[in-house]
Amino acid sequence: MPLLHYLQAFFSELRRQGIPVTTSQVRDCCQALLLIDWSQRDCFYATLFATLVKDYSYRKAFDEVFQRFFLEYLSPGNLGHFVTVGAREPFRPNEETAVSDYDLGMGTPMGRSGSSQAPGGLKNPLEQDFGRVTAEELARIEALVPLLARRLAAKFIKKRRRNDQNQLDFRRTIRNSMSSGGIPLNIFTVRRFREKPVILTICDVSGSVMNFSCIALALIASLERFFQHIESYAFIDEVSDITGLLLSGNPLNFRGHVLRHARVVGATGYTNYGRMLAEFNQRFRQRVNRKTTVLIFGDARNNWQENEKGALQEIKKQAKKVCWFNPEPKSLWSSGDSIIHDYAPYCDTVFACPNLLMLEKALGKV
Repeated sequence: MPLLHYLQAFFSELRRQGIPVTTSQVRDCCQALLLIDWSQRDCFYATLFATLVKDYSYRKAFDEVFQRFFLEYLSPGNLGHFVTVGAREPFRPNEETAVSDYDLGMGTPMGRSGSSQAPGGLKNPLEQDFGRVTAEELARIEALVPLLARRLAAKFIKKRRRNDQNQLDFRRTIRNSMSSGGIPLNIFTVRRFREKPVILTICDVSGSVMNFSCIALALIASLERFFQHIESYAFIDEVSDITGLLLSGNPLNFRGHVLRHARVVGATGYTNYGRMLAEFNQRFRQRVNRKTTVLIFGDARNNWQENEKGALQEIKKQAKKVCWFNPEPKSLWSSGDSIIHDYAPYCDTVFACPNLLMLEKALGKV
Protein backbone atom coordinates (compact mmCIF):
# COMPACT_ATOMS: atom_id res chain seq x y z
CA MET A 1 0.00 0.00 0.00
CA PRO A 2 1.43 3.43 -0.89
CA LEU A 3 2.38 5.42 2.17
CA LEU A 4 -0.08 8.21 1.38
CA HIS A 5 -2.95 5.72 1.39
CA TYR A 6 -1.66 4.26 4.64
CA LEU A 7 -1.64 7.70 6.23
CA GLN A 8 -5.16 8.35 4.93
CA ALA A 9 -6.29 5.16 6.62
CA PHE A 10 -4.59 6.35 9.81
CA PHE A 11 -6.43 9.69 9.64
CA SER A 12 -9.74 7.94 9.03
CA GLU A 13 -9.22 5.65 12.01
CA LEU A 14 -8.50 8.64 14.24
CA ARG A 15 -11.83 10.14 13.17
CA ARG A 16 -13.62 6.84 13.84
CA GLN A 17 -12.22 6.92 17.36
CA GLY A 18 -13.79 10.33 17.89
CA ILE A 19 -10.68 12.49 17.33
CA PRO A 20 -11.62 15.51 15.16
CA VAL A 21 -9.03 15.60 12.35
CA THR A 22 -9.70 18.39 9.86
CA THR A 23 -8.48 18.77 6.29
CA SER A 24 -6.15 21.59 7.32
CA GLN A 25 -4.63 19.39 10.03
CA VAL A 26 -4.03 16.62 7.48
CA ARG A 27 -2.32 19.15 5.20
CA ASP A 28 -0.16 20.42 8.07
CA CYS A 29 0.76 16.87 9.01
CA CYS A 30 1.84 15.91 5.49
CA GLN A 31 3.85 19.12 5.11
CA ALA A 32 5.52 18.58 8.47
CA LEU A 33 6.46 14.99 7.60
CA LEU A 34 8.39 16.35 4.61
CA LEU A 35 10.50 18.49 6.93
CA ILE A 36 11.67 15.88 9.43
CA ASP A 37 14.13 13.03 9.32
CA TRP A 38 12.07 9.88 9.71
CA SER A 39 15.04 8.07 11.23
CA GLN A 40 14.51 10.36 14.24
CA ARG A 41 11.63 8.22 15.36
CA ASP A 42 10.73 10.32 18.37
CA CYS A 43 10.22 13.25 16.00
CA PHE A 44 7.95 11.10 13.81
CA TYR A 45 5.55 10.47 16.71
CA ALA A 46 5.79 14.06 17.95
CA THR A 47 5.05 15.47 14.48
CA LEU A 48 1.90 13.38 14.10
CA PHE A 49 0.75 14.24 17.61
CA ALA A 50 1.51 17.97 17.32
CA THR A 51 -0.32 18.41 14.01
CA LEU A 52 -3.32 16.13 14.54
CA VAL A 53 -4.30 16.44 18.21
CA LYS A 54 -5.73 19.73 19.44
CA ASP A 55 -7.09 18.56 22.78
CA TYR A 56 -5.13 16.50 25.32
CA SER A 57 -8.23 14.54 26.27
CA TYR A 58 -7.78 12.65 22.97
CA ARG A 59 -4.24 11.57 23.76
CA LYS A 60 -5.07 8.05 24.95
CA ALA A 61 -7.19 7.36 21.85
CA PHE A 62 -4.47 8.77 19.60
CA ASP A 63 -1.79 6.59 21.19
CA GLU A 64 -3.92 3.47 20.80
CA VAL A 65 -4.46 4.15 17.09
CA PHE A 66 -0.80 5.06 16.63
CA GLN A 67 0.24 1.80 18.29
CA ARG A 68 -1.95 -0.26 15.97
CA PHE A 69 -0.79 1.48 12.80
CA PHE A 70 2.85 2.13 13.48
CA LEU A 71 3.85 -0.36 16.14
CA GLU A 72 2.02 -3.48 14.96
CA TYR A 73 1.06 -3.11 11.31
CA LEU A 74 4.43 -1.84 10.14
CA SER A 75 6.68 -4.76 9.38
CA PRO A 76 9.69 -4.81 7.03
CA GLY A 77 7.55 -6.69 4.51
CA ASN A 78 4.78 -4.11 4.54
CA LEU A 79 7.18 -1.20 4.41
CA GLY A 80 8.77 -2.60 1.30
CA HIS A 81 5.61 -1.65 -0.62
CA PHE A 82 5.62 1.94 0.63
CA VAL A 83 6.68 4.72 -1.69
CA THR A 84 9.00 7.47 -0.56
CA VAL A 85 7.70 10.87 0.41
CA GLY A 86 9.57 13.52 -1.57
CA ALA A 87 13.24 12.56 -1.52
CA ARG A 88 13.06 10.71 1.78
CA GLU A 89 13.35 7.01 2.39
CA PRO A 90 10.33 5.14 3.72
CA PHE A 91 10.10 4.90 7.48
CA ARG A 92 11.73 1.55 8.28
CA PRO A 93 12.40 -0.07 11.63
CA ASN A 94 15.91 -1.50 11.93
CA GLU A 95 16.82 -4.86 13.42
CA GLU A 96 17.15 -3.36 16.88
CA THR A 97 13.60 -2.08 16.83
CA ALA A 98 11.99 -5.17 15.35
CA VAL A 99 11.26 -6.54 18.80
CA SER A 100 8.19 -8.15 20.21
CA ASP A 101 6.43 -4.85 21.05
CA TYR A 102 7.66 -3.13 17.79
CA ASP A 103 9.03 -0.20 19.71
CA LEU A 104 10.11 2.36 17.09
CA GLY A 105 12.35 4.41 19.34
CA MET A 106 9.63 6.88 20.27
CA GLY A 107 9.26 5.51 23.77
CA THR A 108 7.13 2.81 25.27
CA PRO A 109 3.64 3.01 23.71
CA MET A 110 1.78 5.70 25.60
CA GLY A 111 -1.27 3.54 26.02
CA ARG A 112 0.73 1.06 28.12
CA SER A 113 2.93 2.85 30.61
CA GLY A 114 2.82 6.52 29.70
CA SER A 115 6.62 6.71 29.52
CA SER A 116 8.26 8.89 26.89
CA GLN A 117 11.73 7.36 27.37
CA ALA A 118 13.16 5.80 24.25
CA PRO A 119 15.97 3.28 23.76
CA GLY A 120 19.37 4.96 23.93
CA GLY A 121 18.09 7.63 26.30
CA LEU A 122 16.21 9.60 23.64
CA LYS A 123 12.98 11.30 24.62
CA ASN A 124 9.95 12.54 22.82
CA PRO A 125 10.98 16.20 22.24
CA LEU A 126 7.52 17.31 23.32
CA GLU A 127 8.24 15.89 26.78
CA GLN A 128 11.97 16.55 27.03
CA ASP A 129 12.81 18.57 30.15
CA PHE A 130 14.08 22.06 29.35
CA GLY A 131 16.58 21.87 32.17
CA ARG A 132 18.51 18.85 30.87
CA VAL A 133 18.98 19.09 27.12
CA THR A 134 21.90 18.56 24.79
CA ALA A 135 22.35 20.71 21.70
CA GLU A 136 20.82 17.92 19.58
CA GLU A 137 17.80 17.56 21.87
CA LEU A 138 17.29 21.34 21.91
CA ALA A 139 17.30 21.39 18.10
CA ARG A 140 14.54 18.76 18.09
CA ILE A 141 12.48 20.81 20.54
CA GLU A 142 12.90 24.00 18.53
CA ALA A 143 11.93 22.20 15.31
CA LEU A 144 8.49 21.58 16.82
CA VAL A 145 7.89 25.20 17.88
CA PRO A 146 6.29 26.27 14.54
CA LEU A 147 3.90 23.29 14.72
CA LEU A 148 2.85 24.10 18.28
CA ALA A 149 2.51 27.76 17.36
CA ARG A 150 -0.08 26.83 14.74
CA ARG A 151 -1.87 24.60 17.23
CA LEU A 152 -1.95 27.40 19.80
CA ALA A 153 -3.24 29.78 17.14
CA ALA A 154 -6.13 27.40 16.44
CA LYS A 155 -7.00 27.36 20.15
CA PHE A 156 -6.91 31.15 20.33
CA ILE A 157 -9.18 31.45 17.29
CA LYS A 158 -11.69 29.07 18.89
CA LYS A 159 -11.51 30.96 22.19
CA ARG A 160 -12.00 34.31 20.45
CA ARG A 161 -15.04 33.09 18.53
CA ARG A 162 -16.53 31.75 21.74
CA ASN A 163 -15.95 35.03 23.56
CA ASP A 164 -17.28 37.14 20.70
CA GLN A 165 -20.72 35.51 20.58
CA ASN A 166 -23.85 37.64 20.54
CA GLN A 167 -25.55 38.49 23.82
CA LEU A 168 -29.24 39.10 24.46
CA ASP A 169 -30.17 42.80 24.34
CA PHE A 170 -32.68 42.49 27.17
CA ARG A 171 -33.87 46.11 27.24
CA ARG A 172 -34.51 46.36 23.52
CA THR A 173 -36.27 42.97 23.43
CA ILE A 174 -38.63 43.89 26.31
CA ARG A 175 -39.28 47.36 24.93
CA ASN A 176 -40.21 45.94 21.52
CA SER A 177 -42.47 43.30 23.11
CA MET A 178 -44.79 46.03 24.48
CA SER A 179 -46.37 46.38 21.05
CA SER A 180 -47.38 42.69 21.16
CA GLY A 181 -48.80 42.59 24.65
CA GLY A 182 -45.51 41.78 26.35
CA ILE A 183 -44.84 38.73 24.17
CA PRO A 184 -41.23 38.91 22.81
CA LEU A 185 -41.91 38.06 19.18
CA ASN A 186 -38.53 39.48 18.16
CA ILE A 187 -35.32 38.72 19.99
CA PHE A 188 -32.63 41.40 19.74
CA THR A 189 -28.98 40.73 20.40
CA VAL A 190 -25.88 42.85 20.69
CA ARG A 191 -22.54 41.82 19.27
CA ARG A 192 -19.89 41.48 21.97
CA PHE A 193 -16.27 41.94 21.02
CA ARG A 194 -13.58 41.05 23.51
CA GLU A 195 -10.72 43.51 23.40
CA LYS A 196 -7.35 42.00 22.56
CA PRO A 197 -5.06 41.86 25.60
CA VAL A 198 -1.80 43.77 25.96
CA ILE A 199 1.02 41.33 26.76
CA LEU A 200 4.11 42.22 28.79
CA THR A 201 6.70 39.47 29.20
CA ILE A 202 9.53 39.43 31.75
CA CYS A 203 12.10 36.70 31.03
CA ASP A 204 15.00 35.28 32.98
CA VAL A 205 17.84 34.90 30.44
CA SER A 206 20.45 33.39 32.76
CA GLY A 207 22.16 30.25 31.55
CA SER A 208 19.90 27.77 33.32
CA VAL A 209 16.66 29.30 31.96
CA MET A 210 17.71 30.85 28.64
CA ASN A 211 16.49 27.96 26.44
CA PHE A 212 13.10 27.95 28.11
CA SER A 213 12.72 31.73 27.81
CA CYS A 214 13.69 31.75 24.13
CA ILE A 215 11.18 29.05 23.24
CA ALA A 216 8.44 30.78 25.26
CA LEU A 217 9.16 34.11 23.53
CA ALA A 218 9.06 32.40 20.12
CA LEU A 219 5.60 30.99 20.87
CA ILE A 220 4.36 34.36 22.19
CA ALA A 221 5.71 36.16 19.11
CA SER A 222 3.94 33.70 16.82
CA LEU A 223 0.62 34.69 18.44
CA GLU A 224 1.18 38.42 17.98
CA ARG A 225 -1.98 38.92 15.91
CA PHE A 226 -4.12 37.86 18.87
CA PHE A 227 -2.72 40.61 21.08
CA GLN A 228 -3.04 44.36 20.98
CA HIS A 229 0.62 44.86 21.75
CA ILE A 230 3.57 42.86 23.07
CA GLU A 231 6.40 44.27 25.17
CA SER A 232 9.30 42.12 26.34
CA TYR A 233 11.88 42.55 29.10
CA ALA A 234 14.90 40.38 29.96
CA PHE A 235 17.00 40.20 33.09
CA ILE A 236 19.73 38.46 35.02
CA ASP A 237 20.44 40.91 37.80
CA GLU A 238 19.36 43.99 35.80
CA VAL A 239 16.26 44.35 33.66
CA SER A 240 16.24 45.69 30.10
CA ASP A 241 13.59 46.38 27.46
CA ILE A 242 14.25 43.91 24.60
CA THR A 243 11.09 44.56 22.56
CA GLY A 244 13.12 46.06 19.71
CA LEU A 245 15.62 43.20 19.70
CA LEU A 246 12.84 40.63 19.34
CA LEU A 247 11.24 42.50 16.46
CA SER A 248 14.55 42.39 14.58
CA GLY A 249 14.89 38.63 14.47
CA ASN A 250 13.77 35.14 15.43
CA PRO A 251 13.41 34.77 19.23
CA LEU A 252 14.94 31.30 18.99
CA ASN A 253 18.18 32.85 17.75
CA PHE A 254 18.53 35.79 20.08
CA ARG A 255 20.56 34.16 22.88
CA GLY A 256 23.85 35.86 22.10
CA HIS A 257 22.10 38.89 20.62
CA VAL A 258 20.37 39.85 23.85
CA LEU A 259 23.47 39.33 25.99
CA ARG A 260 25.52 41.57 23.68
CA HIS A 261 23.00 44.34 23.09
CA ALA A 262 20.82 44.46 26.22
CA ARG A 263 21.93 45.49 29.70
CA VAL A 264 20.84 42.46 31.67
CA VAL A 265 24.04 41.77 33.63
CA GLY A 266 24.76 44.07 36.55
CA ALA A 267 27.43 44.24 39.22
CA THR A 268 27.22 40.62 40.39
CA GLY A 269 26.11 38.67 37.33
CA TYR A 270 24.01 36.37 39.54
CA THR A 271 20.29 36.02 38.89
CA ASN A 272 18.41 38.37 41.21
CA TYR A 273 14.61 38.35 40.98
CA GLY A 274 14.22 40.78 43.86
CA ARG A 275 16.47 43.39 42.29
CA MET A 276 14.76 42.90 38.92
CA LEU A 277 11.26 43.42 40.34
CA ALA A 278 12.30 46.53 42.28
CA GLU A 279 14.07 47.98 39.23
CA PHE A 280 11.16 47.14 36.93
CA ASN A 281 8.77 48.91 39.29
CA GLN A 282 11.00 51.97 39.35
CA ARG A 283 11.70 52.23 35.61
CA PHE A 284 8.78 50.62 33.78
CA ARG A 285 5.83 50.65 36.18
CA GLN A 286 3.94 53.18 34.06
CA ARG A 287 3.76 50.65 31.22
CA VAL A 288 1.48 48.37 33.24
CA ASN A 289 -2.25 49.12 33.40
CA ARG A 290 -5.59 47.34 33.74
CA LYS A 291 -5.34 46.11 30.13
CA THR A 292 -1.95 44.48 30.67
CA THR A 293 -1.38 40.77 31.17
CA VAL A 294 2.06 40.25 32.70
CA LEU A 295 3.80 36.96 31.87
CA ILE A 296 6.91 36.06 33.89
CA PHE A 297 9.17 33.26 32.64
CA GLY A 298 11.71 31.95 35.14
CA ASP A 299 12.54 29.45 37.87
CA ALA A 300 12.54 31.99 40.75
CA ARG A 301 15.99 30.80 41.92
CA ASN A 302 17.27 33.94 43.60
CA ASN A 303 20.74 32.97 44.85
CA TRP A 304 19.68 33.53 48.48
CA GLN A 305 19.00 37.24 47.97
CA GLU A 306 16.06 39.46 49.02
CA ASN A 307 12.81 38.60 47.23
CA GLU A 308 11.32 42.13 47.12
CA LYS A 309 7.90 40.50 46.84
CA GLY A 310 6.25 43.85 47.61
CA ALA A 311 7.34 45.02 44.15
CA LEU A 312 5.47 42.12 42.54
CA GLN A 313 2.46 42.97 44.68
CA GLU A 314 2.50 46.52 43.24
CA ILE A 315 2.67 45.13 39.69
CA LYS A 316 -0.27 42.85 40.46
CA LYS A 317 -2.35 45.80 41.68
CA GLN A 318 -1.84 47.66 38.41
CA ALA A 319 -2.10 44.76 35.94
CA LYS A 320 -5.13 42.94 34.63
CA LYS A 321 -3.47 39.59 35.33
CA VAL A 322 -0.07 38.19 36.34
CA CYS A 323 0.95 34.67 35.25
CA TRP A 324 4.21 32.96 36.16
CA PHE A 325 5.66 30.15 34.03
CA ASN A 326 8.23 28.05 35.88
CA PRO A 327 10.38 25.60 33.86
CA GLU A 328 10.89 23.40 36.92
CA PRO A 329 8.48 20.64 38.02
CA LYS A 330 6.50 21.39 41.17
CA SER A 331 8.54 18.85 43.12
CA LEU A 332 11.51 21.24 42.94
CA TRP A 333 9.66 24.42 43.87
CA SER A 334 11.00 26.09 47.01
CA SER A 335 13.92 23.67 47.20
CA GLY A 336 17.34 25.23 47.62
CA ASP A 337 17.29 28.91 46.61
CA SER A 338 13.90 28.71 44.84
CA ILE A 339 11.44 31.29 46.21
CA ILE A 340 8.53 30.67 43.85
CA HIS A 341 6.14 30.22 46.78
CA ASP A 342 7.05 33.71 48.02
CA TYR A 343 5.81 35.14 44.72
CA ALA A 344 2.82 32.83 44.10
CA PRO A 345 0.34 34.85 46.27
CA TYR A 346 0.86 37.84 43.97
CA CYS A 347 0.18 35.90 40.76
CA ASP A 348 -3.18 34.90 39.32
CA THR A 349 -1.69 31.60 38.19
CA VAL A 350 1.68 29.84 38.49
CA PHE A 351 2.29 27.16 35.86
CA ALA A 352 4.81 24.33 35.99
CA CYS A 353 6.23 24.09 32.46
CA PRO A 354 9.15 21.62 32.49
CA ASN A 355 8.61 20.64 28.85
CA LEU A 356 7.15 21.86 25.56
CA LEU A 357 3.78 20.15 25.99
CA MET A 358 3.14 21.73 29.38
CA LEU A 359 4.33 25.14 28.17
CA GLU A 360 1.90 24.96 25.25
CA LYS A 361 -0.93 23.92 27.54
CA ALA A 362 -0.17 26.78 29.94
CA LEU A 363 0.06 29.43 27.20
CA GLY A 364 -3.30 28.26 25.89
CA LYS A 365 -4.84 29.42 29.17
CA VAL A 366 -3.54 33.00 28.98
